[in-house]
Amino acid sequence: MSKYPVTRRAFIRRSAVFTAGAVALPGLLAAACDDDEGNGDTDATATEAAGGDGTATATEAGGNGETAAGGSLERIREQGFVRVGFANEAPYGFATPQGEVTGEAPEVARVIMEQLGVDQIDGVVVPFGSLIPALQAGRFDMIAAGMFINEERCGQILFSDPDYCIPQALGVAAGNPLGLTNYDDVAANPDARLGVLGGAVEEGYATAAGVTEDQLVIFDEPTSMAEGLQAGRVDAFGLTTLSVREQLDRLGDANLEMTEGFTPVVDGEEQLGCGAYGFRQEDQAFRDEFNSELVTLKGNGEVLPIVEPFGFTEDETSAAAEVTVEDICG
Repeated sequence: MSKYPVTRRAFIRRSAVFTAGAVALPGLLAAACDDDEGNGDTDATATEAAGGDGTATATEAGGNGETAAGGSLERIREQGFVRVGFANEAPYGFATPQGEVTGEAPEVARVIMEQLGVDQIDGVVVPFGSLIPALQAGRFDMIAAGMFINEERCGQILFSDPDYCIPQALGVAAGNPLGLTNYDDVAANPDARLGVLGGAVEEGYATAAGVTEDQLVIFDEPTSMAEGLQAGRVDAFGLTTLSVREQLDRLGDANLEMTEGFTPVVDGEEQLGCGAYGFRQEDQAFRDEFNSELVTLKGNGEVLPIVEPFGFTEDETSAAAEVTVEDICG
C-alpha cells in the first residue's frame, strides 16, 4: 500500500488558509447557511487574522488549550455554539471559497441544532481518517461529514439515524480502458491501482473484494485523489456517486468519467451505504435529542429541500426514510 503526498493547493485556493492537522472555522456555518441568496445578511463572520489585516483565516482547533470534551447539549446551549468535525469532502461537508462551512451534513445539522436552541455551528476540518479519533479526543462535539454507519464504527462512537443512502462509483479514464466497474474488477486486474480515502469505507470494500495492499493508494482528501487519477498515478478511485461526480465536475476534464453506481458486496451481503452524524459514546443524551429532531425532519420530508442544492435527490433521501441506526449497527 502506498500513500501519495497530499496536495492541498486546491483546498487552500478555494478556502481560508489551513494549517496541517485539525483546524477550526469559528462561527462560519451559520453565515454559510443563512445566506442562501448571497445578500450578505449573516449571523456570523470570519475571525480576523491575528495580523489585523482583516483577512479571514482558519485557526488551529483547540489552540487555546480547551477541548470540547464532555460535549453535553446543556454545555453547548450555554456556550451558544456547537463544534462539528468535517473532512472537506464535497458535497457532504466542505469549506466555501469564503472559508464558510457548508454541505449536506453541516446544513442539516444547523437546522436541527437551531431546533435544539443553538444558532451557531463552528467547523473543524480534519482528514477523514482522523474524524473519529478527534471526536473522541474532544476536538469537536459531533461529526457532520456524511460518515457511513458501519459495524466497526458503531463500536467506537454513537450514530444518529441516517439521512441518506447512496451507491458507490469509480472515477476512471474516459472510455474506461481497464474495464473497471466495481472493486471486484480492480481485484481481478493485478496491474490496476485504486485510490481510496484514508479511513473511509472504500478501503474496506476494496480489500474485501480482493484488492491487494500493493494495488491501493491512500489519499487524505478527495481533491488530491481525483487529481491523482488525472495525473495517471491511479487507474481509478472509489467514492460515492455524488462524490465522484463532484470531483470530476470540479476538474472539468473530458479525459475522465464516472462508472455506473454499484453496491459493494462483502461476505455475500450487500453493503448499505448510509450517512449519519457521529457522537461520543458518553453523549447519548445529546445524540438522542439530535436524532429525535432528525426523525421529525425525515418524517416530514424536510431533509430533501436542505440537501438538494448539493446534488442530492429523492433517491438518496427516500432510501434512508425507513432506515434506523439500529438496522445497521444491530
